[in-house]
Amino acid sequence: MTEPPRASHRILALAIGVVGAVLGLLPWILAGTLPLQNLWAVQTLPEAMPFVLLPLSQYYVTLLFSLVLLGGVFAGLAVRVARRRRTVALWPAALGVALVHLTAAVQSFGVLADGLGLWGGAGDVRAALYFGGLLGGTIVAALLAQLGLWMTAHRSVAVASLGIALAAVPFGTWVVRWFGAFAGPTGPGEFVSTVVFWMPGVIVGAALVWCGVRPLSRLIAWVIALLGLWVTPALFTAIGYGLGMRALQGDLREMAEASTQLFPVVLAEMWRPVVLAVLIAVIGSIVRVALEKRSARTTDAVVTS
Repeated sequence: MTEPPRASHRILALAIGVVGAVLGLLPWILAGTLPLQNLWAVQTLPEAMPFVLLPLSQYYVTLLFSLVLLGGVFAGLAVRVARRRRTVALWPAALGVALVHLTAAVQSFGVLADGLGLWGGAGDVRAALYFGGLLGGTIVAALLAQLGLWMTAHRSVAVASLGIALAAVPFGTWVVRWFGAFAGPTGPGEFVSTVVFWMPGVIVGAALVWCGVRPLSRLIAWVIALLGLWVTPALFTAIGYGLGMRALQGDLREMAEASTQLFPVVLAEMWRPVVLAVLIAVIGSIVRVALEKRSARTTDAVVTS
């Protein structure tokens, strides 16, 4: 019979949620001045832009999504580890993640609304649509962070490993931001870009080794994870391209068309990390099965002796 969570364990879970969400946002918080805004009411130099907890800009949409999503994933993994020694409820961790995301959203969107002139009614329709679009995207990211928390903390290895695999590409974006926060205007460099290009493949391959292939229904997780590894980078690139085209002047139809045209082009180039993930997963699974069989034979020999 499972011991019910104590009050101290609920506090621990709440702290795990808060720390996980803060860790997700941390690479932005360290140097989090609001990016320059095309619709800013008053002309402002980059160094004079206010501090915000979220990267609110159409040019930073994939980064915003990754930072928020990974807060839930980090918290879920921490809950999973904590459960090895004590009973830890999931809902306090989910509450902790939600509180951090709510605080960050209120602070950041308050600053954005003020700068766009929305509080005083000076902002135009484009500013309102821009504000609403970013807010809607942030809400979706926060909901997916809760899903990521649930998946990675799930007692089923298949569900947890799939959660890790689906977060692999956002994790690469998160790592790039860490380097970008300290690299200055020159960017993180070609070496970091190369590492981050292959990193999701390594993470997905390792997650699938942990997932295993027995029962065979776990192969469904393999298919979903590999499809996610293939499609997500292309989706990130296409969305960022469409939203970042200043020449389109906020024409949503044209932006969507530009993203749709680029998506298959990028998709055709993203097969190499998938191949790496398959190789790691297959070879790692073979080695794992061999080690398990060897361990079973050793145990049987000890019992019979």
